[in-house]
Amino acid sequence: MNFISQVKKDLDILKKIIPQESTKIESLLTNISADKLVNFLVVAEDHRYKYHIGFDVIAIFRAILKNIVYKTSEGASTIEQQLVRVIINDYKRCLSRKIKEIILASYVKLVFDKRKLALIYLNIAYYGTRYQSLEAILRKYNLTKKIL
Repeated sequence: MNFISQVKKDLDILKKIIPQESTKIESLLTNISADKLVNFLVVAEDHRYKYHIGFDVIAIFRAILKNIVYKTSEGASTIEQQLVRVIINDYKRCLSRKIKEIILASYVKLVFDKRKLALIYLNIAYYGTRYQSLEAILRKYNLTKKIL
């Protein structure tokens, strides 16, 4: 499958999954401060979250520079890029995947509410051996009935 076909296929997956996950996360967070959860995520993962357009040029250049100068790899993915990666289940470490991820993350950012994208990411991200979602963590610690 060529690059453009793969991007179109992945875009169709995103268009289907994101609205479904949005509904799920809204019902889960009825008693929890969603804004606090988003703020926690932004501090930990993507401090320029409010200012970029789905990808962070500064972070990309920083990662490239560190790779060239120090021969170390560093992440530069935004929350939108991470969401795209999880939904389309593509973790290959190659330039074509990164370019596809940037294209899809830019689209997702333009079409969907940025706050909801962060909440969806929180609910589908992997948190370790026993926790596949925010919902699993909230239920484990009985936080679905409390306000953070």
